[in-house]
Amino acid sequence: MLTQVLDGNIYRDMQGVGIVNPQLPPSPSGHPVIKHALQFARDPLGFLETATSECGDVYRIKLPGVDDVFVLAHPEYLHQALVTDIDAFGKTEDFRRAFGSGLLSAEDQQWRRQRETLQPLFFYEQIQGYTDEMVACTEQRLATWEEGETRDIEAEMRDLTLEVLFATLFGREMKPGEDKELREAADGLNDWFVPTSWILPRWLPTPARRSFNQSAMRLGQEVRSLLEEDGKHAQRQATDTGLLNDVREGGQQSQPLSANSGTHDLLTQLQQARDTDDNEQLSTQEIEDQLVTMVFAGHETTAAALAFTWYLLATHSDIREAFHEELDTVLDGASPSYEDLLDLPFTDRILTEALRLYPPVHTIPRQTEADVDVNGFHIPENREVHLSVIHVHRDERFYDDPLTFSPDRWMDGFEEELHDFAYVPFGGGRRACIGRKFALLEAKIVLATVGQRFQFRWEAGNAFSLDPRVTLRTEDGIPLRLGSR
Repeated sequence: MLTQVLDGNIYRDMQGVGIVNPQLPPSPSGHPVIKHALQFARDPLGFLETATSECGDVYRIKLPGVDDVFVLAHPEYLHQALVTDIDAFGKTEDFRRAFGSGLLSAEDQQWRRQRETLQPLFFYEQIQGYTDEMVACTEQRLATWEEGETRDIEAEMRDLTLEVLFATLFGREMKPGEDKELREAADGLNDWFVPTSWILPRWLPTPARRSFNQSAMRLGQEVRSLLEEDGKHAQRQATDTGLLNDVREGGQQSQPLSANSGTHDLLTQLQQARDTDDNEQLSTQEIEDQLVTMVFAGHETTAAALAFTWYLLATHSDIREAFHEELDTVLDGASPSYEDLLDLPFTDRILTEALRLYPPVHTIPRQTEADVDVNGFHIPENREVHLSVIHVHRDERFYDDPLTFSPDRWMDGFEEELHDFAYVPFGGGRRACIGRKFALLEAKIVLATVGQRFQFRWEAGNAFSLDPRVTLRTEDGIPLRLGSR
């Protein structure tokens, strides 16, 4: 069998046949010993921009002590990884470490089973029913704000979206200022992906990784408590309605509920999936991992989208004024209903543009399950590949003045003419985000509710520094001054 050795590795094609002259993607200039580690650690997004300019839309990042990381930065290549060759691009070991066997990291039949179990919670008719709870959570948090104070809007939005998540999907109230340990644990899962830690060998302990391990342990304890509490609540309900007595007196066994029965609560849905007698049963570990995944992914991405949207409105007075004018015209001071949101097209464009400029999921990590060819370049099996969403979203080949915040670019059928994978804030293909509709509904409700009560001012002077982890963040928060309307 013919083989080829490059950089100490033997590469074979998908049939196991040796590849005689595999051409690896180019790599930007770097240090001969530490390679790209220092450049990436100092400014990850700046390094990626420089690398793309130097090498094109497919390139390698070289890091000491670990395999090369490959980057794809064109809509066609995102489409290949997420649709055409999806089976050749699996989830990474980092995702499995962070989310266990949850929906973000599960593969193949396990993923399909979980997706089918959770999908009913995110049908349009279901999420419409969350509107009032989302409004109530937002108003509850606004009651803690005062005109003239400065708040870190990133932290505020993380707290708010976690409260919304618990009220809607978990059926549990989380009041502002409560559940500090749970909030910190949910936030800490991001620490595994801190750039200065991510570039180092996985076995090397770092402060960020220790923080991640502690957060994962605390979050695991929290979700087990949630499951235990929900189980006791369900048992009390059954007792109160006499169901248990009926079973005892009749000598009949109660029938397990189907995972697809009409539930309105994530905990109930998962408990039913565990107790079913068919082959679609979820294990207790899967359920715990699913809850950890939902606690993190169900609030972190929406919080990032909202925080960056408020920053953009605070720094673009003309767009902010038009935003407030639309809210005043449509809502006239009333709390938004689901139907009201359909009459806020400018608010919708603001959110769409903010998600383009600051996509919460700035990169989609994958790991090759086989040797792959991308535009004539060879990517070996078992290599980490990053689909650079933020680069595609800011590419002047697809967007005029890509760094300009311009909500009205989304008028006149612009999106219909855009490449399907040139705008992917929620991913694409069959593994696109299950919570997309939920997140967009929540974001618009928060914008409409907060925007009627407050306006924000950016007074920090210089622009913030971005800190890309699983989600896009800033290094030191986004301090905004609150002004009443």
